[in-house]
Amino acid sequence: MKHTAVLFLLAAAAAAQTEAGRPLPAWTPGTLDIHQISTGRGNAALFILPDGTTLLVDAGAAGDGLPQSEPHPDASRTPGTWIARYAKRHLPTGATGLDYALITHFHGDHMAGIIDVDRALPIRTLIDRGWPDYSYPAPFTDPTMAAYRRFLGERTKTGLTVERFKPGSASQIRAPKCEIRNIIGNGEVWTGSGETTRQLFPALDSLAPADRPSENMCSLGFRLQYGPFRYFTGGDLPGTPDPGFPAWHAMEAAIAGVIGRVDVHVVNQHGSMGEESEEFLRALRSTVLIVPAWAASHPAPDVLKRIMNSRLPPAPRYVFTTEMREAARIVIGQRATQLAGPPGHIVVRVAHGGDHYQVYVLDNRDERDLILAAKGPFQANQ
Repeated sequence: MKHTAVLFLLAAAAAAQTEAGRPLPAWTPGTLDIHQISTGRGNAALFILPDGTTLLVDAGAAGDGLPQSEPHPDASRTPGTWIARYAKRHLPTGATGLDYALITHFHGDHMAGIIDVDRALPIRTLIDRGWPDYSYPAPFTDPTMAAYRRFLGERTKTGLTVERFKPGSASQIRAPKCEIRNIIGNGEVWTGSGETTRQLFPALDSLAPADRPSENMCSLGFRLQYGPFRYFTGGDLPGTPDPGFPAWHAMEAAIAGVIGRVDVHVVNQHGSMGEESEEFLRALRSTVLIVPAWAASHPAPDVLKRIMNSRLPPAPRYVFTTEMREAARIVIGQRATQLAGPPGHIVVRVAHGGDHYQVYVLDNRDERDLILAAKGPFQANQ
């Protein structure tokens, strides 16, 4: 049986190499698709679960005018509109909206495009970290959040359900044959037992203002499991604390053990400095890592060095990035040539039952979604 499985994987790997230049084949029932969408303006990931349930995680729309940060495919539409158009091309036949959307935290490069997405693809249930009062760790007063809250007020009158993320829950996002376990939100982390949680952050009134949790630290993170396949994503959760800051700012170390081993994970905070600590990498042991890069500072050279380090199991690791700006490429140097594929939309396609998966890179320069590279298949839980 094992010999048969090896032969199958070898044949599938050979087939994958012939797919470059072709459109990505459509999703089929029983398959799990995870698309890390590359707009050059922030994070967005489309999940098509095995029964056809759809989930969008983040809808970034960072501002124009930043050096070395042109949008994809171009600037003729808003990032949210590009995200919606991409999703429409890949949703199951007949789908007219999104079952779920989840906002990991309230920064523009993760949430500013959600209104445009909803206009094109109405969302049924939206999950974030702040509903309904948006007061933790302090009330929000910025224009982006004001627009977001107006949007929620209007859309809840026309059918949108909004929920606060429930750390520890494995039933808030429901899909047959998959478990989506809420790991962390607002510093409240699952213990690994039942749905119980513990709080990582000290009481706010015990902290100096400079030591209070940042927006990134409040990010939501979840683990998805389909058969033996496991995946983790956690927004902009920070890794090691900045020098002189409290040790509890090291969020990765606190959650690594309860996440456990996964096959694929999204690199925290775009691969910025200090993320992807050794403890985190050792606990997750991911074969595939996806960097949701968009700015010239993504990924940081030290982070890329750590996540490619062959002395940490498993080896080899396959690192993909949605973007590699020229400024980043110059600073990173030779290591930039060791990525598993070119920049673009990164699609993880998990086969029926979750036993194995492949990774595709799609061209982000137009809307044909042609395959630039394919890796795998990889055996899940190896």
